[in-house]
Amino acid sequence: MPENIAARGMGGVCIADNNPFIVNAANPASYSGLTLTSYQLAVEGVSANIQSSAQANRTGGAGLSYVNIGIPTSKNSGISFGLLPYSKVRYNLRDEQTLPGIGETTYDYFGGGGLQKVYLGGAYKYQGLSAGVNLAYNFGNYQNNIEEQFTDSLNILRTAVARRTSLGGLSWQAGLMYNLELKNDYFMNFGVTYSGKQNLQASKDEYWYSTLGDLGGSLYEYLVKSSEEVEGDVILPAVLSAGVLLSNGKSWKVGVDYTQSNWNDYRAYGAADSFSNSYSIRVGGAYTPDQNSVSNGWKRMSYRVGAFTGVDPIYLKNTDFRNSGLTFGLGYPLKPNRLSLGVLNLALETGRRGTTDNDLVRENYTRFAVGITVNDKWFLKRKYD
Repeated sequence: MPENIAARGMGGVCIADNNPFIVNAANPASYSGLTLTSYQLAVEGVSANIQSSAQANRTGGAGLSYVNIGIPTSKNSGISFGLLPYSKVRYNLRDEQTLPGIGETTYDYFGGGGLQKVYLGGAYKYQGLSAGVNLAYNFGNYQNNIEEQFTDSLNILRTAVARRTSLGGLSWQAGLMYNLELKNDYFMNFGVTYSGKQNLQASKDEYWYSTLGDLGGSLYEYLVKSSEEVEGDVILPAVLSAGVLLSNGKSWKVGVDYTQSNWNDYRAYGAADSFSNSYSIRVGGAYTPDQNSVSNGWKRMSYRVGAFTGVDPIYLKNTDFRNSGLTFGLGYPLKPNRLSLGVLNLALETGRRGTTDNDLVRENYTRFAVGITVNDKWFLKRKYD
């Protein structure tokens, strides 16, 4: 999902959205449309029920979603900078197999981690066409662990591998946006973004060990091998997004986005992984009954709804992992003063990812996010000395 909470309430539609009061880091071309300096902060939480064909388990977590600032530098230009998430992962899976001549074998897979990025972006607008670029430094780490266990009576060593990889590197994203004014206060916006392949520098630590029996038993064996700070590269794929948005001034807007990413290009230390090319389609809209209403606060609120579907990069046992869901959102305007105004944004997302076919797992999840945007007017011209 995109970083901005307002867009999440609309199913993630954001590539062609140039709201002058919200920092839309998903398309850097939007910075040229900012009219006030915007401060943004958001947190999110998720609850998920992981199901296989035999059992289910519930998990969840919460944390910071993003923090950023957008500043209009002239009538036709703007900049933005901040901290954004790139990816998060946490898993704990078990695969039980029966091997010929050996019997029951259990494989446990567990790990987690994530990537974040600090970015600086700028945009310039000429008539209806805006162009922008984000430059970012990506950093983070992830852990992958595997344990293999056999039937005790076979006296086969239990083996395990623990890996930790730290990543860091530069990336870029370019964006275009075209705003077309139609008749009767209707507007049509078009947007497109492209992020090139990211070549991140990696440092990996690996540990292998084997055990048999208990620590105090006569059959106990312990053998460890390790490699530390092994340098290499991790290549993340290019991402292309396009969107269109139709609006009627400040009253309503509706749009659709399409994103695709070539995860077949992913490489870690020169090796591919269980990924395939991914895509997503997002539709959604927002409605504000009367933004200027004084007596009725409900009329000043923005009501948002959306939906999305697509295929995630994960590809296991010749099976795609589909991801589909619905979103709902609210934008509650905070009490303004002479120089500033703000909005409290809420978004609720409920969806399903994966499948229980072919002994795989399905995740039914609910994600809730809260974000605040505060707008200030900087660089006021002094009227009195």
